[in-house]
Amino acid sequence: MKEKLCYVAYDLEQEQSLALETTVLVKKYTLPDGRVIKVGGELFSAPEALFQPHLINHEGVGIAELLFNTIQSADIDTRPAFYKHIVLSGGSTMYPGLPSRLQREIKQLYLQNVLKGDTERLAYSKHFGIQRKHFLAVG
Repeated sequence: MKEKLCYVAYDLEQEQSLALETTVLVKKYTLPDGRVIKVGGELFSAPEALFQPHLINHEGVGIAELLFNTIQSADIDTRPAFYKHIVLSGGSTMYPGLPSRLQREIKQLYLQNVLKGDTERLAYSKHFGIQRKHFLAVG
């Protein structure tokens, strides 16, 4: 079900409103035993734990903040290259919407913490590049 239906919400509040106020997000899914269930808000709620681990009672920061902190801890001369060459790999990175949400959140963190809110400098700063890759690990 995760691979077929789940996605990362770009705008969580908007998706939550849609889930509560409409049935537009409701999808049917056939379980292995043949039963059919309906799912709605769960489709984006489950992957949201990647960005907000507290939702599943896990201490720590989400994927965007973790990535931002990791890049910021690197030598200042290497940071631009790291921001331009972020590669997502692994099953959970294949959620539709994950790259765009991650890119948006990293830009927000960069704007707040590095540029101190100066949006003009963000327009001239290095682009953030997020790519997906399929890797096969053997061994």
